[in-house]
Amino acid sequence: MIMANRASVKAVSGSTALSIGSFVYTAISALGSIVIARLLGPSDYGVISIALIYPIMFSGLADLGLSTAIMRYASLGDFKNASTAFYLRIIVSLLFAVALVPLASYLAAMLQRPYLTPMIYILAIYSFASGALSSATALLAGVNRYWDLAFINIVLAVVKVSSSIALILAGYGVYGALWGFSIGYFLAASYALILSLRSVDSVFNLTRNSLVEVLNYSIPLYIPGLIGIPLGQLYNILRAIYVSNVEMGNYQVANNLLAPINIVAGSISTALFTTLPQLINEEYKFKEAINRASKYIALIITPIAIALALFSEQIVYIIYGSQYELAPQYLSIMALPNMLAPFGVVTMYLNIIGATRVTMMLNIINMLIGLPITWILLIYYGMFGAVVAGAINSCIGAIISLSIVKKLYKISIKIMNIVKYWTPSLLSGSLTYLMMSRIADIWAALSIGFMTYILLLMILVSIMTSDDDLINLIDINRNIKYIGPLINYILSIIFEIRLMLRELWTYISKT
Repeated sequence: MIMANRASVKAVSGSTALSIGSFVYTAISALGSIVIARLLGPSDYGVISIALIYPIMFSGLADLGLSTAIMRYASLGDFKNASTAFYLRIIVSLLFAVALVPLASYLAAMLQRPYLTPMIYILAIYSFASGALSSATALLAGVNRYWDLAFINIVLAVVKVSSSIALILAGYGVYGALWGFSIGYFLAASYALILSLRSVDSVFNLTRNSLVEVLNYSIPLYIPGLIGIPLGQLYNILRAIYVSNVEMGNYQVANNLLAPINIVAGSISTALFTTLPQLINEEYKFKEAINRASKYIALIITPIAIALALFSEQIVYIIYGSQYELAPQYLSIMALPNMLAPFGVVTMYLNIIGATRVTMMLNIINMLIGLPITWILLIYYGMFGAVVAGAINSCIGAIISLSIVKKLYKISIKIMNIVKYWTPSLLSGSLTYLMMSRIADIWAALSIGFMTYILLLMILVSIMTSDDDLINLIDINRNIKYIGPLINYILSIIFEIRLMLRELWTYISKT
């Protein structure tokens, strides 16, 4: 019992440390991206995104599943194999980073931008440093040095952002941003390596038996990523070939502003994924819980998606400036497909029951269908075509996933329940848009529009949701750091409005 309590305390402490580090890192990085985007402008900001395509790809390919192996072996106290995976990950990262140098001119030519060659040279430092940082942080996590991990994240964000901004202001432009990016990762990696080597007796060990054991564990983890990394980068390469730097800069800004919905969706998915397996042996309850989860996701994600689309122009212009005139359009199109997030529970269902091969099959089918659609729309419509293709691919992917899971596992998502929980956000958004279209001032439109949207949304949600759903959502969100209390505060207000409306209706009925 004592050991269990200690483990619980350690888990909570570790979660708190990592959450704080992640929150501070995200906040500093977000502020830094705003300043850098404003200083560079759409064209140069787009160049950064394009220059990073291959260094990020090479860094991901160098992992070989070893980061997970390092963490696992270290947590088990098997420092012999942890050391093997640790040093192997660093050596492979160095080899991939060095390979970027002779290949730089060819990679730049593939992107139809020969001037990227010296930039890829600079980012070879980042490619190695990010791999070394991943190795060191995995080792530290394995030995429960959570606060060190949090501090490393903060060091990375501060150095990366401050050095990039300082070098840009010194007149080095894009090169300054890339040097700052690489310096930040290099210093953070150096500090992390020092801490990790002090934490354990990491004796250099690359014996054949140890290598075989480590690779037997890590390679199966690597294969799914081996498919996903090149595919993601292929889309980036196609964008680099068929769109301008200005469009890329606007796209990156729109992508940055999707962070709120990505954080919320990720937190809710994690909470559900760790809760639903408790029902896996009760098939009826499990499938019913999956349907309930789809409703809850619709109730939380849809308002954020509609808000990002509704206030896209005001958000972009206030945060990044009016020079990013294409970003609002991109943001609107990229935000709305998040309304399909409730249908993602079918993939969650597959992963919980262990049907990962079906998940892989669905990913391959979506890739084969999505690639030609994206390619064609990119060629004819540039970045606008790419974001539209993303929305189309999301719809097709949802339809295919629902059909296959229904056929193979007899699980059916109740679509009308999801539509019901879409309705409050859609009605609130439509009415708010009609009002905002009459307001010229950007600040007035945002402030008045936001208050109107929130008020309408809370009233309509309170009318159209059940008490059970609101109570269950509050219970789920209690375990979500930072975001959970905020969502629960809003839900508690909605609950009070619901009670007030019920009392008002009772009073009217009596009179």
